Amino acid sequence: MAALGVREVVAVSTTRRVRPAFGGLSAPAQLTVEGAGIVSGAAVFVVVGAVALLLFWGRTLPIAGPGSVGQFVAIAGGIIGFLAYVAGRLWRRTGLTPFETARPAGGAVGAVHRAGAVDIFDTFAIALAHGILALLGWLVLGAVLANGFQDATVYHFSATVLAAAAAGVTGYAVFLSAARMDLMRLSTVLAAFAVVGILTSMLSAPDPHWWQLHLSALGMSQSVSSLAFNLTLILAGVIVTALARYATDTRGITDPARRAAVMRVRVGLILIGVLLAGVGVFTLNISVTLHNVSAVGMVLVFALVVFWVRRALPAAPRSFFVLGYVFFGAIVLMLVFFAVGYYVLTAAELVAGVLVFSWLIVYLRVSGAAAESAENIHVGEA
Repeated sequence: MAALGVREVVAVSTTRRVRPAFGGLSAPAQLTVEGAGIVSGAAVFVVVGAVALLLFWGRTLPIAGPGSVGQFVAIAGGIIGFLAYVAGRLWRRTGLTPFETARPAGGAVGAVHRAGAVDIFDTFAIALAHGILALLGWLVLGAVLANGFQDATVYHFSATVLAAAAAGVTGYAVFLSAARMDLMRLSTVLAAFAVVGILTSMLSAPDPHWWQLHLSALGMSQSVSSLAFNLTLILAGVIVTALARYATDTRGITDPARRAAVMRVRVGLILIGVLLAGVGVFTLNISVTLHNVSAVGMVLVFALVVFWVRRALPAAPRSFFVLGYVFFGAIVLMLVFFAVGYYVLTAAELVAGVLVFSWLIVYLRVSGAAAESAENIHVGEA
């Protein structure tokens, strides 16, 4: 066989397909996972449709409320969301890992990390987040539709088709989410989960004037609103804690100073997750001290991480570091406004919580993009 000329070598090297990192898929693989998602959604449609038909037969159902189509769809969606996520991860044949890691230490390019006990726990936590997101999302949508179609009812056949379709869409969407999961997609899921959970709690609060006290008043009652609020904080904290080790990957880092900086950020993210969960666990009616320590501690740790992250992630754009400093300054300003009586506590808590959570989501996306870029470089050099 004749040796390749210079032009041919250049052509091959410039047209080499770069393997996407963190669960990214090539075009043929994208079609394959779409097909698997359609099968998953169709199976859910048939199963849920059969169950709904048995339960709804001969009945006329309200859109929302007890015994309604919306309630059935929400419960079914929560179960399907959890199971479909687990199925989507198993379909990738890497075990119950949250997503593929870019490059295992000492492993070949394109190798994947097999599931360990911590990976399985993290996967189930993310699966539970998908399930709760589907549950709360369908509940909110049902309430909105019921408000738009006041006093309307749904016949059993129409209710069956609607319930089966909603469950099928949930199964399809969550399966694809699991099969394509990476840090950047998970940041979107985390944001949606937090927003839907908090909004559900606000809309269902038994006291419409809860905001006159503080944000934590949402978690003080024995209502569904408090359950949604506290569960959202706890599970979001668990997910942030789980993400810490994936968003601060030290493999391949040979510089001791940078490695130490990455580990500091990891510890900081873990503490933020633990303290966020602590806000939900230790409600004000359980322990004022522990609740306040968790809330204030989370803000203080966030301040440290904002200043540590520059050395840990030097490849990040300059705008990301500026964003962190601006968010930190805004939180300090809000606390000053509260201290002088200009803002109520609810406003200060809400702004601080939104800024901390927003920065975490941006950090996950920047970290994921940096990891993907590093993986592409490794593949290109191989």
